[in-house]
Amino acid sequence: MVFGKPCKKKFTFHIKKGKMNNLSFVTLIFGNLNMENTRTRTQKVNALIVDPNPEVSQPLMDRFQEAGYFTETAASGREALSLAKEFFYNIAVVETDLPDIKGVEFLKALKEIHPDTSVIFITGNPSLENSVDAVNAGASAYMMKPIQFEPMMQHIHGVLERQKSIIETRELLFAERKKREFYQYLSIRDGLTDLYNHRHFHELLNQEIAPATRNKRPLSLMMIDIDNFKQFNDQYGHPVGDIALQHIARLFQENSRRVDHVCRYGGEEFTIITPETSGESAIYLAKRLLNKVRKSRVQLYDSTIEVKLTISIGIASYPKDADNNKDLIIKADQNLLQAKRAGKDCFYPLLVE
Repeated sequence: MVFGKPCKKKFTFHIKKGKMNNLSFVTLIFGNLNMENTRTRTQKVNALIVDPNPEVSQPLMDRFQEAGYFTETAASGREALSLAKEFFYNIAVVETDLPDIKGVEFLKALKEIHPDTSVIFITGNPSLENSVDAVNAGASAYMMKPIQFEPMMQHIHGVLERQKSIIETRELLFAERKKREFYQYLSIRDGLTDLYNHRHFHELLNQEIAPATRNKRPLSLMMIDIDNFKQFNDQYGHPVGDIALQHIARLFQENSRRVDHVCRYGGEEFTIITPETSGESAIYLAKRLLNKVRKSRVQLYDSTIEVKLTISIGIASYPKDADNNKDLIIKADQNLLQAKRAGKDCFYPLLVE
């Protein structure tokens, strides 16, 4: 009996219909996933026996079932691989000389499907060379027939413990990564509108100015304010004002390009950073946003009352209006004030030379 070291390759898991996340993978292997397949619900360990001789496979199957394993048998490598494509097995006990494929070749094919399956080779014709080849190929053990059940079950117990430890570690790492991603997401998003927040707006503007400077390409910034929003809040209340802000934020996102950055600057003010866009081109977006907001209505209370909103927009462009972040923001804000003075519900400058 020859035992090999656990496989240290990077673990990935695939099933026929695509990748599963790590949590689903853990519950699938150890029997907690609520799936239609009853064997997944009721069994903790799944075993596959690959041997053309029923006098070998049947006693082994009986022993595995006594241990509570869900067990299937296959008489050939092709049949076993077909089963493996449909289901994950923790353990595969495989005859080294199958009628249609060599054991080592079968192991390589199985590992391509399920790298986490532990393979135990069994043989009636042992040799040192074959045992070394088996372990080098990734087998966890190489055992001689007739099978000694107690040593095999002890080995399987150790394999399952290692599998569980590896998968629990993977689950913890996955959970930590998702937690970090979640908090990172919260740190750059506005809690009400889910747009980028004020702090991240400045980071994005820095990121976009750098390539614009390096490649001598234009960039435009739009400062946008909802007209008469203080009176709106006073008349309808702040909860309705929050609905209006969310409504406007959705309109901006839906009518901007994927490369544009839509941000909530603060209060009822928004910004849109438009890379690779001159002031003249930014006017087309400004017109579209003005028209979309004019035509839209905010539904209040029980949705029987609808209120119209308008916006004002200030446009500033790099490098025409400013050659750095700070001055670009100041210029866009000044132009927003000009749009307000011009009667609101418009953008400024009206023409870009």
